[in-house]
Amino acid sequence: MLGVSVATVRGWADQKLLPSHRTVGGHRRFEVDELKQWLADRGAPVPDRVRRFTRSSQPLDLPACPSLARELNARTESIAERVQAGYDDTIPTWGPRQSDPALRRTAIRFLRVAAAALETGSVDRSVGRAEIAGFRGAMQGDTGMNVVIEFTRIAAAIVVEAEDAITKGDVEDERALPSLLAVLDHIQAAVLAGYREAEGQRPGH
Repeated sequence: MLGVSVATVRGWADQKLLPSHRTVGGHRRFEVDELKQWLADRGAPVPDRVRRFTRSSQPLDLPACPSLARELNARTESIAERVQAGYDDTIPTWGPRQSDPALRRTAIRFLRVAAAALETGSVDRSVGRAEIAGFRGAMQGDTGMNVVIEFTRIAAAIVVEAEDAITKGDVEDERALPSLLAVLDHIQAAVLAGYREAEGQRPGH
């Protein structure tokens, strides 16, 4: 997105030249909207790849579903456990799977992105973050396809938990399930778009 190396990005972030945030574990996090603004402030155009998927001609505003977002966040561990339980070592899957701790972290990150979109009804930021996840996955080579596969499994686990919460009457939002499915559609499409774009930049493609 910025057209510089990872080492340069790290250096700029450490020198407070580039907007970034640190997680409790000390990892750097970058928000797409802040990076776009950072580029704009310096007169640099936002790359077409990013502009295409964060400024869709289709409206990205959906009905806000804050009670579903809260319920899904409360079920974080159940969703992560459901994703992990979906794997069986006696049943071969496509490519190697992540370790349980790594898979849990991926599930939580995906859930947080989806819940944030449900909370506000705006999927713009979620789309940007998802596209970057797909882009990053594809740059890992053929094993990066696991990003797409794992996100599909996580989305399925989220839907199962959402349906359970709705059935039990724990969710007050109207159109909660259709809104969730729309959010997941946008996220998955952005992951695939990022993957496709990065795949085209890999040597030999």
